[in-house]
Amino acid sequence: MLKKLKIRNYALIESLDLDLERGMTAMTGETGSGKSIVLGALGLLLGQRSESSVVRNSVDRCTVEGIFSPPVAAQNWLVSNELDAWDELIVRREVTSQGRSRAFINDTPVKANDLQELGGLLVDLHGQDGTRLLLQREYQLAWIDTHAQNTEHFAAYQQSFEAFTSAKMTLASLELERSKPQTDLDYIRYQLREIESLELHAKDWDALLNEKEVLENSSDIRAALDEAWSALADSSSDSNPLERLQWSLKSLSKVASMTRLYEPLQARLHSVTIELQDIADEIESQSHSIESNPQRLMQLETWYNQLQRVLHKHNAPDAKSLIALETSLQESIEAASNIDEAHSEAQKHLESCRKQTMQLGHVLMERRVDAAKTLSKEIEGALQLLSIPQAQLDFEWQLASEPDAWGIEELQVLFSANPGQRPLPIQKVASGGEKSRLMLAIKATGKATEPIPTIVLDEIDTGVSGRVAEEMAKLMATMANQQQVIAVTHLPQVAALATHHIRVSKTSDGNTTSTEVKLLSSKERVQEIAAMLSGSEVSEAAVTNAQALLNSR
Repeated sequence: MLKKLKIRNYALIESLDLDLERGMTAMTGETGSGKSIVLGALGLLLGQRSESSVVRNSVDRCTVEGIFSPPVAAQNWLVSNELDAWDELIVRREVTSQGRSRAFINDTPVKANDLQELGGLLVDLHGQDGTRLLLQREYQLAWIDTHAQNTEHFAAYQQSFEAFTSAKMTLASLELERSKPQTDLDYIRYQLREIESLELHAKDWDALLNEKEVLENSSDIRAALDEAWSALADSSSDSNPLERLQWSLKSLSKVASMTRLYEPLQARLHSVTIELQDIADEIESQSHSIESNPQRLMQLETWYNQLQRVLHKHNAPDAKSLIALETSLQESIEAASNIDEAHSEAQKHLESCRKQTMQLGHVLMERRVDAAKTLSKEIEGALQLLSIPQAQLDFEWQLASEPDAWGIEELQVLFSANPGQRPLPIQKVASGGEKSRLMLAIKATGKATEPIPTIVLDEIDTGVSGRVAEEMAKLMATMANQQQVIAVTHLPQVAALATHHIRVSKTSDGNTTSTEVKLLSSKERVQEIAAMLSGSEVSEAAVTNAQALLNSR
């Protein structure tokens, strides 16, 4: 249940610390006093969309924090999402004046989607437009599944439906391939033959490119190598470094024979002499190996030009990329040759997935139909208490043309409030007041399931009065035996039957306007309910009537 709600700088609320208790709490106040602001702050806490407009004027940010006694389902959710599970659950949401939002669960930053998931386990927030949910198939089926305890069956169906959807996509892809004209396949074969003619796998293109570069510059390379060798080892040169090193090494050897102090220098010079002699020999060998070969160069240039043309055609950077493309083209041709067989297998797989999905869907549908019959009777019983004694509620089921993520059936909720009138779709026959009572009856049914700890009913009593209002109040009070009920109401009957009473009011000092929320004492409740009965001028009769309503609890 919601134990405490803290609001700072949200819309017209500057600061609010609201303690909430078990049972039923009525929230009253004149139209425009700010009741919707309080519920808006609660909705923000439960993951609803944030906007910068909710931040109070002249401040940087607003904060909403809720402290809950977490149910087992919420504790399990925290553990599965690797969040701290404390005895109390603290949820906080911050929104800046620039529209940025941050959310925290037990002081750990989370996403708004996490608040939505967790919030659905903590609070059932029924807004003024909540009766629209009655017309939504997804809501209808989810509500029935909750009461039928269909979690595992629905999960199994969804898994099968995902496989069915994947099989449809695979078949559609294969059918698209089959529909391609033969010219596409001919062009793929032409591309493959063109690449195969390069014999990419049989050639070392890096080595061939090096060979081509050498042949193209053979004269210059040979001349440069000869010049390098001559500079190192030509005996006719006075500056032959090898001869000079030999003389130097001979001199150091004499010194080393006199004292071991110069042996390291001798060894190093000896090593350098050997290395330089080896370099000179290698240069001489490379020079002798360079020769002109116009025929080989022509062949290499032909191969190179062919490679460049195909690389450019396929926008490929190198031969390795063409090899990968060659493999891909081969696979495409093989796949095309096996397309009919693959298509046939895909059709069989799709039919198998469809069959399994329909089987699981029928099991799910049967459980839904059985649960709906029980729920229908419970709702009709609740509607009798709400002064619709001849109410009929039926669930009309039909197989859908194709299964979808929610099931294999179409569902229509039919309603009749008057005897002799056959049930028709809710949107065609139910008045605003009847929809409110129907929604309350739905919220009050399904006692076999564990209710959400807190339910907020925002003016669900709209359009009713008199005895119906009394019966709605009693039903809300009965619901409060199982869960915390917060009822925003304009009806004195509902407010009087609540265990606790909160008044929302708006004040202004001429410069700023603020919304204030106050938990009323017993004496203040009498005055508030009397005002609800008689208006701004509270009469003695209204006070007496208010006291009587409170005493009738």
